[in-house]
Amino acid sequence: MPGPPAPLAAFAWFGCVAVPALLWANGRRHPPLRPAAYPLAAVVAVLGVAHAAAPADRSAAAWAVAAAAAAAWCVAAVGLARNLRPAPSGPVPVPVASPPVAARPAPPTDQTESAVMASPLPDGKDPPGPGLPGGDPYRALFDVHPAPVWVFDEETLWFLAVNDAVVRGYGYTRAKLLRMTVRDVSPAEDADRLAGPPGEPVAWRHRAASGALLGAEVVVSRVVVGGRVVRLAVATKTTGGRRAEETLREREALLRSLLAHIPCGVFWKDRASIYLGCNDQFARDRGLAAPGEVVGQTDDNLVAPEEADGHRASDRQVIETGTALLNVEEALTRPDGGKAILLTSRVPSRDESGKVVGVLGVYQDVTDRKQLEAQFRQAQKMEAIGRLAGGVAHDFNNLLTIISCNVHLIQQLPPGDDGLGELVDDIRDAADRAASLTRQLLTFSRKQPSRPEVIDLTETVSGLAGLLRRLLGETITVKTEFAPLPVRVRADKGHLEQVVMNLAVNAKDAMPGGGTLTIGTARADGPEPAAVLTLADTGCGMTDEVKARIFEPFFTTKDIGKGTGLGLATVYGIVDQAGGRVEVDSAVGVGTTFRIRLPWCDAAQAPSAVTRAPAADAATGAGRRVLLVEDEERIRNVARLTLQGQGYAVVEADRAEAALRHLGPDGEFDLLVTDLVMPGLDGRELAAKVRAARPDIGVVFISGYAPDPHRLDEVPGAVFLPKPFSPPDLLRVAVRAVGRTKAGRAAREGRTGAG
Repeated sequence: MPGPPAPLAAFAWFGCVAVPALLWANGRRHPPLRPAAYPLAAVVAVLGVAHAAAPADRSAAAWAVAAAAAAAWCVAAVGLARNLRPAPSGPVPVPVASPPVAARPAPPTDQTESAVMASPLPDGKDPPGPGLPGGDPYRALFDVHPAPVWVFDEETLWFLAVNDAVVRGYGYTRAKLLRMTVRDVSPAEDADRLAGPPGEPVAWRHRAASGALLGAEVVVSRVVVGGRVVRLAVATKTTGGRRAEETLREREALLRSLLAHIPCGVFWKDRASIYLGCNDQFARDRGLAAPGEVVGQTDDNLVAPEEADGHRASDRQVIETGTALLNVEEALTRPDGGKAILLTSRVPSRDESGKVVGVLGVYQDVTDRKQLEAQFRQAQKMEAIGRLAGGVAHDFNNLLTIISCNVHLIQQLPPGDDGLGELVDDIRDAADRAASLTRQLLTFSRKQPSRPEVIDLTETVSGLAGLLRRLLGETITVKTEFAPLPVRVRADKGHLEQVVMNLAVNAKDAMPGGGTLTIGTARADGPEPAAVLTLADTGCGMTDEVKARIFEPFFTTKDIGKGTGLGLATVYGIVDQAGGRVEVDSAVGVGTTFRIRLPWCDAAQAPSAVTRAPAADAATGAGRRVLLVEDEERIRNVARLTLQGQGYAVVEADRAEAALRHLGPDGEFDLLVTDLVMPGLDGRELAAKVRAARPDIGVVFISGYAPDPHRLDEVPGAVFLPKPFSPPDLLRVAVRAVGRTKAGRAAREGRTGAG
């Protein structure tokens, strides 16, 4: 029988060499070639072997035997190729529980996976990049997916495919991973979870090539491909992502805890001052049930109108300038009506580009601290008053000694003794000095009323020159340098005299061995003309440390009992009240100069409605009735005797309620003389009730306290007489009060007649 034709013979010889090599290479791949390739390889192999084994004249039986042998060889080659895939060599890089080598399942040989993934390259080689010419387009999509993706056999857990994200993130080559199972890289319990019911997120720990145990949250899907059940595991959260989210959650929890428990109010707003959020403290201070209730609200809904305006102004300043506004004291009206003081700081809130998008604020409630500070200042003041007591007691004891001794001497004098007048003068002088000391204390405490008027500073000071020479003594020379023209100011004349006296006494103490005191007045021209009063001494001078404290209340460099520490403090208070300032130049061993600058005044001012009565001749009170109300019996007796001595008929009462009982049908009075401060109704309230019943009655208020002029204006025509006062003072104000009443009645009658 002739052999195969020549072309077929050539193809058969090629099959004898090439087909076994191709089958061997196929056994090294996973998954293997498509099943349809095996019959084709078998036909080629049969033809090649038959042609090589049979001579040209061999019979048909020989052909059959050769063909059967070739077929058996081909089947054996195919089986060999399927089992040539070696088990993973070397130790597994992680100490995880895995089945014994003998019990491990063989790598899968079913070729259905090739319908989804392109075939990998030989061991140790990663496939080329996705989308190469001739590549599987689905494999390209699989490889470039940003999340790690694993495909493994559901039964054997062998990895069938992994994408580039797995290779990059875990350090394995793709070929090495495809020779491993899920159990090779996972603890047993994690591998079991991965093989559990699909569809739900699963926490899966697995080892990287470095040996580090990493974690991921994966979603496992069950897929049937070509009759084989595989699982697709897609990582939704890797270790890095989970760790970042956990860190973010921890930080958010920490921030929420800080905001909830910090003893400060925290808030944040947009550019329109609309609240975006706040913490628990802020919500409590505004009466909100929860911090979320503040969102969308403005300060108009949360605080008093004047407080809201201040908050918005601060917000605008921070937003417009882009700078922080720190430690600003703000008032807050609480939901219960209580008042609080907040120390608030605001900073601009910026976006990623640096643009100011709102305000972030934080405040601390300093109400309690302010109260403690006030209590501390009060304690300091009480301590200072304790030091003051020594100086005041010393001065008053001297005055009381003069009065007491002179009274005793008067009692011992025989009738008609010529020395009586001198002793009485000493008593009167001591009383005047005591009154001056009282006025000094009241002026310092700002309770001595100010009675400003336009005065010539030169005239006022020159009137004191003689008194100053007697006060300072023969060892001190008083020089004057007055302006040739009037130096007009609007001030309280008595207060300015006290300023001059206090500075003169201070100069005397600075010149114990004698010296010169120069007093001058002048006009200082400029944009704001001023009147200048100067007192310069040639005394011991002051250090910078002492000069820095000379205007502090109760500060003194004198020994205990020799000074109250109020002299220069009173000077400062009077000048400041008059709108001026005090300048001091001093050098140790040279002397000290005080310059007092007061605002210049060109015009006269109408006198105040409630003023001290000017000097006037005492007039008789015959035919006039006076209602005298004073809770201090001795003062009431002195006032009664004084008024009765001038012919007034006096009805006494020790309090306002008793005085009102005298206003019956027969209770006609021309004058009410009442103390301002009394138990029960005060003098102002009494005067209002008396005026309601007797509109034409004159009113005189007497008090050792300084009244509020605005409250006295509520009683028209009233005259104020400060304590201490003399009998002539009382008689003069009585005449004046009655005269004002007559003038008021005449004016009313004139208007009635004209109508």
